[in-house]
Amino acid sequence: MNVRAQEPLRRLEAKMTAETYKGDAYCVKCKEKRDFEGTVKISDSGRRMAQGICPVCGTKVNRILGKAQ
Repeated sequence: MNVRAQEPLRRLEAKMTAETYKGDAYCVKCKEKRDFEGTVKISDSGRRMAQGICPVCGTKVNRILGKAQ
C-alpha cells in the first residue's frame, strides 16, 4: 500500500482513538466488574474495544464494543 492510500486510514484511526468510553469491564485480577474510563481502539481483527485502567488495582482492563464500521 502506498503512502497516499494509507492517509485516510490514519485519519480514521485518529478519530477512533480520540473516542472515549465510560462504563464497566471485568477485571481479571480483582475478579469483579469495575467502572472505568478509557479510550476506544480498533483491534487487529477490526473490533472496537475500550481500554482503560482498573481504579482499584491498576491493571489494564478491556471491553469489546463491537465491529468497527
